[in-house]
This record gives sequence, structure tokens and C-alpha cells, in this order.
Amino acid sequence: MVSVSTTKGKTRLMIKNSPLTKILLTIAAISVLAVAAVGGTFANFTAAPTTIASNAFASGSLTMNRSGSGAIFNSVAMKIGDTATGSVTITNTGTLAGVYTLDGSSSGSGTLAGQLNLKLYKDVDLGTAIYDGALNGISSAALGTFAAGGDAHTFYFHISFPTTGTNAGDNLLQGLSTTSTFTWSATQA
Repeated sequence: MVSVSTTKGKTRLMIKNSPLTKILLTIAAISVLAVAAVGGTFANFTAAPTTIASNAFASGSLTMNRSGSGAIFNSVAMKIGDTATGSVTITNTGTLAGVYTLDGSSSGSGTLAGQLNLKLYKDVDLGTAIYDGALNGISSAALGTFAAGGDAHTFYFHISFPTTGTNAGDNLLQGLSTTSTFTWSATQA
């Protein structure tokens, strides 16, 4: 309740203590105490830093070696019915396992490369072929995962020169030559 009184030219405003005023003052006082308590709580906790030294990191490697050097096979003066064979061993000498693939490409006579038949075996000569088709048809063959640290696999190549089925067709293949390139590659397993 508010009352106004005037005394000789002065006006006085008097606020009487009402229950609403007491409630508002109590809420304000509690709020100030709560803010002070929470702020004080955050300021009381501290910790000393901890140092952990000698953390070391090193990257792995994915490398390979092949047995021998030069071409896997070299056949000159082949005739219908001839075969050529060769092998190469690929070893994962790195510290990481790798998923290996073999890519093939041919240059020279596409007609001859399309007639020559390539059979490729992994680890067992004349086992289950991982590729059986035209020499110029091998673009990519999955070879599986090689474990780290010396996992080796031997690949056996068999090239055959089959007949076309006619003398005229076979005669068209005379004097042609083709060259093939095989590239092994690996990605981290």
C-alpha cells in the first residue's frame, strides 16, 4: 500500500510493508546468495598439469620385391601349337599387409595378342587359374592380401598359340609381334 502525505510544501511517498514486497525482497536476496555460491564453487577447483613424455609414432611401409630380373618369358619364332612358360615370385617386404593386383597391357599386334592365350596361376603351377583368356584381355587381376614382413607368392605364366581354326586365319598371324607389360601393385590392407 502506498500513501502520500504533504507537509508544508513537501510531498512524502510512503510505502508500507506489504506481503508482495517482502516476497520480492526475499527472492532477490536468495538470488544474490545463489550466484555468489555458484561463482565461488567454480573458483575453488584447480589441478596441476600432468606431462607424459616419449610418445612415439612411426609410419609403416608397403614395399615389394620380385625374383629375377628382365622379362618373365621371351618367345621368338612361335608357331601354331607352341607354348611359352615363365614364373616370377612377388614378396611383400614392407611392414604393412597389402592387397595386391596385377595389371596387364599389350602393345604391337592386337590381332596376335588377341589370339595368344594366357593362363596365370598363383602358388601352384597348373593349379586353379586366376586368369585364363586372351593375352590382351588381362587388364586387372585380384591377387589377394599379402601379409607384412616377407609373404611371397609365385605366379606361373603359360602362353599358348592356338589355331584360329583355318589355314587362312592362321596364315594371317605370320610375322606379327606383340609385347606385354605386367605391373603388380598393392594398397594398404
